[in-house]
Amino acid sequence: MPIPEAKRKLGVQRMKDQQPQSQGPLRRFMRGWGGALLWALVISAVLRAGVVQASWVPSGSMEPALLPGDHMLVNKLCYDLKLPFTGVVLLSTGDPQRGDVVVFRNPAGHGDDLVKRIIGLPGETVEMRGKAVYVNGRLLKEGWGRYAPRSHLGEHFGPFQVPRGSYFMMGDNRDNSYDSRFWNHGQGGFVPREDIVGRADVVLWSWKQFPVSLRLDRMAHLID
Repeated sequence: MPIPEAKRKLGVQRMKDQQPQSQGPLRRFMRGWGGALLWALVISAVLRAGVVQASWVPSGSMEPALLPGDHMLVNKLCYDLKLPFTGVVLLSTGDPQRGDVVVFRNPAGHGDDLVKRIIGLPGETVEMRGKAVYVNGRLLKEGWGRYAPRSHLGEHFGPFQVPRGSYFMMGDNRDNSYDSRFWNHGQGGFVPREDIVGRADVVLWSWKQFPVSLRLDRMAHLID
């Protein structure tokens, strides 16, 4: 009978159409753990570009606040919300303050980012008399700076006015820090706000090289 036979063939064809098509290796990879890994990488990249990033301390220029081998978490939202992977500021969330430990792009235009402490704010006049720092002619009562007992870094510096939108940076280890005192041939080097990556808030973990060991007391250590 022709009509039932046609219906049977139509039903068989529908069953074939409803059967899942064989998946290629790339499709199977993306639907499995590979897809999850890809999403994790994308989310990590977006977070690093606009929210937080991990940085490490290669030198002792910020001792004792930061030690060589410290791996710290940098808050990139504390001052500006920027469009990820760009320098476009979407929203200002706060202003850098004196005493903040910040990570910023190397003023030399190349090399790794640097980490220092903000000493001078936009428009202020910074001067050093011996080992004392003066801001706008007044002694800055700060407890961050450290000098060796026989330090020779006590020469006069400045006064220099911090340009608008820029900051004067110094390392806490004043004998071993290449900072605003020495940039621009000793005529005062400043960091524009747009070059500040973020504020260093916490040491995640720390690795001592000699002898090789993990500094357990530095884990989750707040930076002040």
